[in-house]
Formats: sequence, C-alpha cells, structure tokens
Amino acid sequence: MKILYVITLPQIGGAQVHLLTLVTELLKREHEAAVVVGAAGWLTEQLEERGIQCVVLPTLRREIAPACDFAAFRRLRRIIKEYQPDLVHCHSSKAGLLGRIAARSLGIPAVFTVHGWAFTEGVASTKRRIYECIEWIGGFFAQRIICVSAYDRKLGAAALGKHREKMVTIYNGVSEDAPRYTGIMQDPLHLVMVARFSQPKAQGDVLQALFHLNACGMNIHVDFVGDGAELASARQLAERLSLSDQVRFLGSQMHVEELLPHYDGFLLISRWEGFPISILEAMRAELPVIASDVGGVCEEVLHGTTGLLVRRDNVDDLTEKLRYAAMHREEFRAMGRAGRQSFLENFTTDKMMERIMSVYEEFR
Repeated sequence: MKILYVITLPQIGGAQVHLLTLVTELLKREHEAAVVVGAAGWLTEQLEERGIQCVVLPTLRREIAPACDFAAFRRLRRIIKEYQPDLVHCHSSKAGLLGRIAARSLGIPAVFTVHGWAFTEGVASTKRRIYECIEWIGGFFAQRIICVSAYDRKLGAAALGKHREKMVTIYNGVSEDAPRYTGIMQDPLHLVMVARFSQPKAQGDVLQALFHLNACGMNIHVDFVGDGAELASARQLAERLSLSDQVRFLGSQMHVEELLPHYDGFLLISRWEGFPISILEAMRAELPVIASDVGGVCEEVLHGTTGLLVRRDNVDDLTEKLRYAAMHREEFRAMGRAGRQSFLENFTTDKMMERIMSVYEEFR
C-alpha cells in the first residue's frame, strides 16, 4: 500500500514518536510512505536520517488562521493529487481536519488518529464546545477514527454522535528493544519525569509535593527531562522552595530510553492526557509509574499493580503516593516488574502494527 501521513507539529512528543514508529514499521513491511509536516524540526530530522520522503508545509499551523488554513488545504490537495496514495492517515487536530477534507475531496480514503481529543477533561467549556463542533464536522470526512485509548473512544462517541460507528481503539505501542532497570535501588529514591514544560503537564505540582515531604523529613530526588515555555518558572519555583539539591533540569534528551534504567521510578503528572507513550517507555524499562489518573492513563497503569494513580490537580494525593513509594521500596519495585510484563502483553510495536494494518486493509 501507499500511505501519506499528515501531522502539524514537528517537535518531539507522543504523536510524533508514534508517527515515526508507524512509518518506519510500514516500510519494513514493504509498503510505501511519505509524510507532510507543518514545519522543520525533530520529526523531519528523524525522517531524513531514515531516507523517508518528507514535505514541509509552512502554512499548516496549529493556530486558527483562515488565510493560512486555506493555503494549507490547497497545497495539501496538490500534494495528495501528485502522490496518489491509497490512503491518507492524519494526526493532530489541524492536520487531521485539513488532511481529511483534502483527501476526501479527491475521493481518497482518510483515517484520523486521535492523540487525545481537544475537548478532553480540563478544557474550558466554551473551547470544548467549539472543538466538539469542529470534530463533528471532521467526522464526515474520515472512514476510520483511531482512538489511542478506550477513554478517548468513549469521550468521542458521546460528543460526535453517529461518527461513533467509525471509531476503533488501538493502543500505542513501542519497540521491545531498549535497556531495562539496572537493578540497583538508590537511596534516597530517585525518580524521573519526561515531559514538555507546558500545558497540560504539572511539574510544579511535583515540586510542591517534594517541598511538603521535606517538611516531614523525607528526601526524594527528581530529574526533569524536557524543555518548554514553563521551564524557567519551574526552575524559579524549585529555587524558592529550596529544592536545588533534590531536583535537576536535564533539558531535552535524544535517547531517553538509555536514561530510564538508572532511576527507581517514573513520574507523569498532568492535567489531561491521551495515552502517553512516555509511560509505555517507562514500563518497558521496568520502572514503576506514578501518574495522574487522567485520560487513558488508567488503561496503562493499573493502580497498586503496575504503579500508583494520583487524583488530578491534587498535590496532597501526589505527596502521599510519593511517600508510599519511598517507604515501601520492595512493593514499588515489584510494580515495575509487573509493568514490564503488562507492556510485553499489550503495548508492543508489533501488536499496534497488527491492529493498524487491519484498518489499512479495509481500504486496499
């Protein structure tokens, strides 16, 4: 088959990692693929390194801008017409809408993968209604809508009415080939959080929880991996809370899979999520996970079995979960082993590709 992928942003994130995995695996299976991206960046660099055809479309932007959006639609239509794919597979909201409409205007099937709906929990009600309306319109132009979690499928089904019949749940997957936990427990407990410093992440909640634990005489160390607009304010908060000896800000890292095995556990504290690939990478590395119970996270992290779930926007609950992890080290370590087994059974690349290829085969 010949597949054209469309995505808005090139910066490293769950959707971009997912798409790169998808394209790479598709080519291994002797299919053809090309990618349209809204700007140059991490994703285009990765595609070029692998010799994968990539087109940068500067008018394809995240923000709503009618003139740019119309220009992007026209250019997308020309690209699709020239490439003549069997299928257009769209990722992210803006690329998802414009890509679907452009493909269907040429009679080419379109599939849309939802990496967390724009109208998910935590979004202001007015914005949520606008996004629901946009996605309801977009639903008419997709043959299939892939949701990366049962949570997203349920949310989409409630908002998009008859389009629910087009929805299918396919969990994200990552390669099994990566280093695992070193087997050396550190004292004090040493955790890592891998996430951009921007909404919906909540690194500030982690800092507040560490401050509360310090007041009780409990010391936990956390490394933060990632960049973003909120990084400077997070650094300032850490200094105000006198946490400089406990936290490190490591910036963006290209090979996170090599860092993870050196930690005792993984953190992902957020206000909303889709189905985070970073959690799967932690489970693959045999790390127990402490994460916010938002979006599809509870489908990855089984509370008390493979990790600990934290109530959204609740620093007190996060503090208690961190305290538990520090005081019950063997139980926490066992959660990491159980998480690794759950990953192998449910969230590998091969399992994801098997399900996605079955969707593609519908349009052969």
